Amino acid sequence: MVKNKNILLMAAMLLSGSGMATAQQADSTYTGEPVMPMDTVKTDTIIYQEPTLITTKIKLLTRTYGDSIALRWVPEDYVSWKYLCLTGVNVLRTETDADDFAIDTLAYGLKPLTEEQFRAKYAQTDSNALVAQGVLYGEGRLGPNQTQDQPGSWGASMEYNNEQDMSFAFAMLVAEWRPDLARDMAVGFLDRTAKPGKTYDYYIQPTKWETDGRLIFEPGVAEGVENKPYEPAIFNPRMTDSISSPRRHVLGWWDDKHSTYEIYRRFVTDADGNKIDGTWEHLNRKPYLSVIDLPEGDNYKAFGDSVPSFGVYEYMIAGHDAFGGLVPSINPIRVNVYDNEPPTAPQLKAIVIGYPDDDIRGRIQAHIIWEKDTLEKDLQGYVVRYYNARISGETWIELNEEMIPPTDTMYVAEVTGLRTGMIQVAAYDKSGNESTSLSQLIEIHDYKAPAAPDSLWAQVTQPELNSIVGKDVKYAYVILHWRPNPEDDDIMHYDVAFANDTTHAFQRLNEQSILETWCIDSLAVDVNQKYIYYKVRATDYSTNEGEWSPWIQVKRPHITPPTQPHLDRSGHSDAEGMHMEWIVGTDADMDYHVAYRGLSQDGPWEVIGRYDADSLRECGYRITIDDNPPYDRENRYYYYVESFNSSPFTSKSLAVSWLHAGPKVVKAGIELAGDYDERSQLTKLAWTTGRLPIDAPYYYCVYRKGPGEDKFKFMISVASDKAEYADNLLEKGETAQYYVMIQWRDGRQSALSNTVTVSRRP
Repeated sequence: MVKNKNILLMAAMLLSGSGMATAQQADSTYTGEPVMPMDTVKTDTIIYQEPTLITTKIKLLTRTYGDSIALRWVPEDYVSWKYLCLTGVNVLRTETDADDFAIDTLAYGLKPLTEEQFRAKYAQTDSNALVAQGVLYGEGRLGPNQTQDQPGSWGASMEYNNEQDMSFAFAMLVAEWRPDLARDMAVGFLDRTAKPGKTYDYYIQPTKWETDGRLIFEPGVAEGVENKPYEPAIFNPRMTDSISSPRRHVLGWWDDKHSTYEIYRRFVTDADGNKIDGTWEHLNRKPYLSVIDLPEGDNYKAFGDSVPSFGVYEYMIAGHDAFGGLVPSINPIRVNVYDNEPPTAPQLKAIVIGYPDDDIRGRIQAHIIWEKDTLEKDLQGYVVRYYNARISGETWIELNEEMIPPTDTMYVAEVTGLRTGMIQVAAYDKSGNESTSLSQLIEIHDYKAPAAPDSLWAQVTQPELNSIVGKDVKYAYVILHWRPNPEDDDIMHYDVAFANDTTHAFQRLNEQSILETWCIDSLAVDVNQKYIYYKVRATDYSTNEGEWSPWIQVKRPHITPPTQPHLDRSGHSDAEGMHMEWIVGTDADMDYHVAYRGLSQDGPWEVIGRYDADSLRECGYRITIDDNPPYDRENRYYYYVESFNSSPFTSKSLAVSWLHAGPKVVKAGIELAGDYDERSQLTKLAWTTGRLPIDAPYYYCVYRKGPGEDKFKFMISVASDKAEYADNLLEKGETAQYYVMIQWRDGRQSALSNTVTVSRRP
């Protein structure tokens, strides 16, 4: 099997493009058969064309039929196509799995038919052939003096360019619709010499390569094409529809495999639901090309259709593929073209208010009367609607639960609980279309006072610090909240009253009506009144004043800071950390206390405890803190306690600090082994450790006590990634002892390893 087949093929293609191949140029009367007896070109020359020089590409598609293989190719633009039309193309083939690399030249110098050959082959009534002939040889093209802009101007150049793009698009479309035109336009080829079951590689290249560097082609390539019977593709696009006007809608689908289509329609069910066995109707006389630019994307196609009557229709589309085939969609889309023409609007005549229980504080009914000049055959009935922005927001409320019959002209609606608003009558047909009457005012009078508001509560803010520091008048604010009674939906406004004592007369707080369910009151914080009292009432749109709510008691804020906490006793140990006992104030207004820890006097501070003031009463207002943070040999730990009450101020204790460095000597579990190696005449030591309790840089220290020495001496340090050492100091007949320890960079060290004794024979 020849290696680098593509590079060898490129070499042969370049050589043939230079006139060095053995094949002869094809006759211009090519009609789809091989233009010459099939020759074989063999070469061992390797010529490589730098890919970065490519300026245009040839796109190649293939389709197998078992006894032949069809080829269709398309250049990228009009200029590339015209160049290939003038110079011709070569159609080359190799057998994919062949042992010997050989290039079969199926066509050499393949060009479109001449204008005379087109005229002779195709009738003047063949519109597609006339399009191919026109775009190839200029019939109907813009002349030098036929542009809207002055010849030679930028606008004229743009017109020529647009016309070229359009010509190229139409040329490729007719080649897609007609395989015979594709072959006669030299963008298609039928390989009838391909053997069944064989696998081939196909290549399309210019017969003559452009030499000035302005137009350098990348040949069209199709590899691994197995010649087997054609299996039709499955076409199942996602389809949608939308109404654009009465009896007209837009059919849409997404597809990136076809460019033109045939559209079919059939009638399935009429407007009354009767099934109809309609036949498929072809809607377009010419292949349909969708050119609508919509946000749905480049692959979205759209087709507008008007139907003769209301009902249900089915649509099916079929796409033209690149080889002249027509692939129908497998799933039709069903479209319901319903009636969207509304009935004529009713006319509202009168609204009469009544009290059926003869009690003006009881039930209320509205007699709504209308008329309608025309009663359509598909008129379904009426709906009565009510609107009041305070009750229903921006929507209309339907007053009847069931549809009012088409022949009725009056409806009695229960309007108890509703207020003055607007009434309208809507007429509906069986398709859901509606028309509404002009709206009229309905006046509903209410004689029932609203209930007292519910859940009155207060939120008190702290006095502003800048006013306190500046010795200004000191104020805080109280925000009052409440909820209206759920049975009252017509409340117009609220009133709030206050008093400094429940035995005093309440005074109205607000000068103007309060529309919301909250209000704000300012509180002086330097008066000798511990509490203030509030209550609220509602007034409805009929000016009925409700009862006052129960009063609530609000504590005035003050500006006295809490008693400062202080440290009573403390202690520290490496094993248990810090022990502290703080004494806090016994102020009646004390709220809570917070304990902080930090590694600097300036923070940042971490909250390590929050203590409710009332919970400390049982333990003598004492806060006990036991804290054992991580060891830190560089920084001291600082602690303090802050007390809070209802004033805007807090009190902080003085800070206390300790150095929590941890023990200097830690266990490391070092196991040492050693022996004397006679061959190397060295004392060899090796050791292991358990999991180290400290995650910090370290090294090993080796200690030795030699002959005649009374104590161990430091011998050498060993890097942490080594766990062995060789000593050459031991003489014959001598004995030495060794142990190892770990030294961390931060000053801590491990406990000593076991001691080993090593002796050397005399």
